[in-house]
Amino acid sequence: MDLTPYLWMVILGFIIAFILAFSVGANDVANSFGTAVGSGVVTLKQACILASIFETLGSMLLGAKVGETIRKGIIDVNLYNETVPVLMAGEVSAMVGSAVWQLIASFLKLPISGTHCIVGATIGFSMVAIGTKGVQWMELVKIVSSWFISPLLSGLMSGFLFLLIRHFILRKDDSVPNGLRALPLFYATTIGINTFSILYTGAPLLGLEMLPVWAIFLITLAESLICAALVWFIVCPWMRRKIAKTLKKCAAIEYYLTPKHCASGRTHSMTNGCLKSPISNGSFSFDGHMRSDGQVYHTVHKDSGLYKDLLHKIHLGRMDDTDRSGSNAGPADNNYRLLRRNNSYTCYTAAICGMPVQPLIRTESRDDSEKLVGEGGGRSNSVSYSKKRVRYDSYSSYCNAVAEAEIEAEEGGVEMKLATELEGVDEEGAPAPVPLDDLAEEEHEEKDKPEVFLLFHFLQILTACFGSFAHGGNDVSNAIGPLVALWMIYEQGGVMQDAATPIWLLLYGGVGICAGLWVWGRRVIQTMGKDLTPITPSSGFTIELASALTVVLASNIGIPVSTTHCKVGSVVAVGWIRSQKAVDWHLFRNIFLAWFVTVPVAGLFSAAVMALFVYGILPYV
Repeated sequence: MDLTPYLWMVILGFIIAFILAFSVGANDVANSFGTAVGSGVVTLKQACILASIFETLGSMLLGAKVGETIRKGIIDVNLYNETVPVLMAGEVSAMVGSAVWQLIASFLKLPISGTHCIVGATIGFSMVAIGTKGVQWMELVKIVSSWFISPLLSGLMSGFLFLLIRHFILRKDDSVPNGLRALPLFYATTIGINTFSILYTGAPLLGLEMLPVWAIFLITLAESLICAALVWFIVCPWMRRKIAKTLKKCAAIEYYLTPKHCASGRTHSMTNGCLKSPISNGSFSFDGHMRSDGQVYHTVHKDSGLYKDLLHKIHLGRMDDTDRSGSNAGPADNNYRLLRRNNSYTCYTAAICGMPVQPLIRTESRDDSEKLVGEGGGRSNSVSYSKKRVRYDSYSSYCNAVAEAEIEAEEGGVEMKLATELEGVDEEGAPAPVPLDDLAEEEHEEKDKPEVFLLFHFLQILTACFGSFAHGGNDVSNAIGPLVALWMIYEQGGVMQDAATPIWLLLYGGVGICAGLWVWGRRVIQTMGKDLTPITPSSGFTIELASALTVVLASNIGIPVSTTHCKVGSVVAVGWIRSQKAVDWHLFRNIFLAWFVTVPVAGLFSAAVMALFVYGILPYV
C-alpha cells in the first residue's frame, strides 16, 4: 500500500516522539538516580551526566527487544490491515496522550510509570478506532494488579535487607569490620543481578538474544565470583585505609572542638557526626553528614517528624499569643506572617529555639524589632529580630550563622532561651509534644556515620548506574515504540512490522530522554530522593538493590511489576523502618492516586486526539 500521502504523519510522529522521550526523561529517570542524589553521594549535575551515558547505552543495547511488546503486545495490529492510516494515526495519538500526562505528572513532581502511560494511551486510541475488539484486556488486569503487587513486594524485600544491614553493620559500635566483610557480597550481588537481567533480556546488538538459560547462569556466577575476589583483595584494603584516614580527620575536628581548645568556652559533641548546639545544653541538635573529605554538612528534612513538631509548636505559640493579647491580636499575626514570609524551615527552628533569624542585631527600641519569643520564668528572655527578609542559601550556612550569633550572644551578654513549650507542658497545663532531644535523637538515627557513608558511597553509585542502564533499555522502548511502529508501517506499507528495530531510532529516543532529564528531571528526583523520606547511602543502596532484585525475580516468574512502583515501595518501606515520622504519607497518597489515574487519563488524552484524526482529518486526506 502506498502511504506517501501520509508522510506528514510520520514527520509529526518524530516531533511528538521526541516530546514523549523528553517527558520520560523528566519523570521516569528519577527512579535510577533520585535516591543517589538524595543521599548526597552524587550531585544533581553528576547524576545527569551518569544517567545520560547509561540511559543511552541501555536504549541502544537492550531497547530493541522490549520495543516489540509495546508495538504488538497491547492490541491486535492485524485488525488494521484494511485501515493502515488509522493505525498510523493511532500511534501518533498514543504518543500524544502518554507525553501530555507524563509532563503533567512531572510538573506536579509525581513519579509515574511510563509503561502504564503508553499502555493506557494505546488502549485509548484503539477504543476510538475499532471499539473493544483486539484489546488485550489481560494486560490491563496485570497493570491494575501491579499497583499493589509492585510496591508491596519491593517494600518487603528492601525492608528485610535493610533490617539485616542495620543489625549487622549500622547498629554496631564499630561498623567497619562487618561492613568490609560484607562488601564483596554486596558488590557480587549487585553485579550478578544486573548481569543476569541484561543477558536474560537479550541485547540483539551484541548477539546475546540466543544465549541459553544455563549459559546465562554460568556467566552470571563467574562474573560475581570474579567481582567478589577483586573487591576483597583490592577494594577492601583501600577502603580500610581511606576510612582510617577519614576517622583521623574526625578525631582532629573533635579535638579542636573540646572545651579546652574552644576559645568561647562552648562544648560540642562530634559523636557519630552529630554536632550539638550549646544553646539548649544539648537538648537540641543539628545532625550532620560527613563527606569523604571530612567536611561536615547539616541537613534537616522538611517532612521529618522534628520539622513537623516545630511547625506544631510555632502554631501553638501563635495561638497562645493571640489568646493573651485579646483584642490586640495584630502583633502575633504579624509575627507569624513574618515567619511565613521568610519561607524557610530554619526560621521556624530559630523561632522555637530562641535563635535569631539572621545574625543577632541588638536594638534598643521596640519599634526597630519584633519580639518573637514570649516572656517566661518571671523575667524577659526575649530576643530581638530584624524585620528584614533573610534567606540562607543552605542549612549549613544557617548553622554557621547560628554559631556566630552564639559567640556574639556570649560576648554581649544577650540571653537566649528555648520556647516555653519545650519544658514539658504548655502554659495552660496541657501536655507538650515530644521533647526535642528525643526527636533529634530519632532524626540522628537516620544519618550514616562517616565510615558507613564511605562503605556504601560507591555501592549506591554502582547500583544507580546499573538501574539507569536497565531503565534505558526498557523505557526508551516505551517512548520510541509507537514511533518505531509508525516508521515500519510507512516503510513496509503494512501493519506487520517484521523488520528489526533501527538502532538510530533508539538513539533518537535516548537523546530525547537525556534532554528531559537535564531540563526538568530535578523535580521528580527531588520527590524520590528528598521529599518522600530522607535517604542515606546505606538505605539508598538497599532501595536500589532490593527493587532491582524484585523486578528481575517477579518479571521472570510472570508477576507483573513496575520499576517506578517498586522504587517508591522500597523508599517508603525503608523510610518507615528507619523512622516512622520520616515518611511523608500525604505525598505517598498523592503518588498512589497518580498511579491510579495514569491509565485512564493517558487513554482519555489519546482518545481525544484519535477522535480528531478519525472524524476531522483523515476523511479529508
